[in-house]
Amino acid sequence: MTLTHITNSSLGPPALRLLAFALAGAMLAACATPRPTPSIPAVEPEVIEISPLDQAIVLLSEAEQAADPNRSRQALDAVLALDDPPPGLLLRAENQWSLLPQEGRANLGDRFRGARLAMLANEPEVAFDRLPPVDEGRDPETFRSALGLHAELLTLRGQWLEALRERLRLDATLLDEPQLQAANQQAIWNLIATIGPSRLQRAANAEVRVPEAQSEAVDGWISLFRTLRQAGTDSEALAAGIREWELEFPRHPGQALLPDLRESSFRHLGPPRRIAVLLPLSGFAADLGNALLDGITAQFYRDQGQSGSLLVFDTGGQADLAEAHYRNAVQQGADRIIGPLTRDAVERVARLDSEVPTVLLNRPTASLGAPFTVLSLSPEDDAQAAADRAIGAHMKGALVLVPEGAFGERVASAFRGGFELQGGRVAAEHRFRAGESDINAQIGSVLGIDASQARIDRLRRQLGLALEADAQIRNDIDVIFVAGPARDLRVVIPYLHYHRAGLLPMLATAHAYEGRPQPMLDHDLGGVRFPDVPWLFPELNPDPRLRAELTVPDGTDSAATRLPRFAALGIDAARAARDLPRYLDAPHLTVEGVAGTWMLQPLPRLWTREPAWLVFRNGLPGPLESDSVVPLDE
Repeated sequence: MTLTHITNSSLGPPALRLLAFALAGAMLAACATPRPTPSIPAVEPEVIEISPLDQAIVLLSEAEQAADPNRSRQALDAVLALDDPPPGLLLRAENQWSLLPQEGRANLGDRFRGARLAMLANEPEVAFDRLPPVDEGRDPETFRSALGLHAELLTLRGQWLEALRERLRLDATLLDEPQLQAANQQAIWNLIATIGPSRLQRAANAEVRVPEAQSEAVDGWISLFRTLRQAGTDSEALAAGIREWELEFPRHPGQALLPDLRESSFRHLGPPRRIAVLLPLSGFAADLGNALLDGITAQFYRDQGQSGSLLVFDTGGQADLAEAHYRNAVQQGADRIIGPLTRDAVERVARLDSEVPTVLLNRPTASLGAPFTVLSLSPEDDAQAAADRAIGAHMKGALVLVPEGAFGERVASAFRGGFELQGGRVAAEHRFRAGESDINAQIGSVLGIDASQARIDRLRRQLGLALEADAQIRNDIDVIFVAGPARDLRVVIPYLHYHRAGLLPMLATAHAYEGRPQPMLDHDLGGVRFPDVPWLFPELNPDPRLRAELTVPDGTDSAATRLPRFAALGIDAARAARDLPRYLDAPHLTVEGVAGTWMLQPLPRLWTREPAWLVFRNGLPGPLESDSVVPLDE
């Protein structure tokens, strides 16, 4: 708002007396020869504009002197209206907000003001505390703005499902605001892509389901997302799928987003001219880097032949060298970058200010912004896939067995989060050390064998009879998630079988299989199911020709041969990098890779993978076709 001060340059009293005499003389001479009346030019008002910043300063000063809540609110609104309030002004505004009466700060308007101040001060957790779930207020504009901010705060916290609920509430209030509704619906779309339609559907049907009033809207959004994902870039399939969807959901608000979704699916992208690759080709991680490079190079030349160029930089596994090479790649005009690989290098590069679409090959601890995405083979993703598999097979109670240490904590947390989000319950957890002498007793105890035997013994004493009964495993679990390297699982799994827990489905990570057939060593792993890259298994590999190209004819050992999973990751990284801008705009599209089917979560900017599922039978892994228990004598 601009304040305007107007000052008139008027004639003073002496001038008025002179003018009166002149007029009197004119009247006396009226009978004389007429003279033309002189014109007096109009005086323009003088306008003084006060900038929004100055206005906020003035209002804050007045509020600081008056101690009036209404003046404080007026000053706060003036500060919040600024594009970039100075830190000192924010501090003064924060002080004014803190002086509002406690009963006043309970209303939506004041809570919203406080949350916005915290966001401007880059304190989202404080903002979240100040803006609890939003109830509808008297002012529709404040209600809508507060609802949008609450959804944003939930998104920043990674509470995707809760954020989606708020976005759906907000969408119903934006019918007369098409631009705001379009932005909100894009946020809904990104949330659905981040949660995943299958996981969202299961969550909607579980205890954490969305309110009944939103269920039809959620069903429509999920159906539309699946329609677009299934059609991909097939225009005819997309048109047919949308026609069916419109018949099923004729008045769904998602119809307003359809033009943008169609455009994002079919936007033309020319091939990248120059791709830079940052990998550790020497040093402690050289084998991993060279296996990745083999896969990237094979896919690059298949896609582009002799057109374009591939710039390869050796990071040596050093973070400072990775950062220097990244800057160098940008200066050389790279329009896509793949890498780096090691965690320290990724942390350093992810903090850079860049506009080049980049596929990082490891997860940083901090959240990512444009233009970075992460595509990796992480154990957390395997654990999430195991949770999805268990819930999809209607398993509700889980036992988690993982080794002590950082690896075990990471996969246990990932499994628990994915399992409980969709309505499952982790009934018990245990951290083991495979080399301990009492490992059998540990496993029996966590399975509930000790408690069962105690009940049997108590009943024998009470009845005075020699009862014939075997101790049973606990009845609140119907799936076991057991993770660890193959050498540990070869110790733990036989004890699970000994206690008849092998009658339950046992899910693991890809670490259960060392990448080559070893039927004698792996015989005790019977029944263990695990996710892995299809590239390893001839009956599942979607691109055997490319696998043959990377296999040295004379049998010479190579990095791609020793580390086939990383060669597969390199192939898929090249495929994702090629059209990365499209996937960022259209997260419903997938990358069909040799390590699995990749889907982009646009909010954390992580690629998730739908892997192949295998099961050990007689010491050899084979495709898992159903979730029924695999007999041990197969």
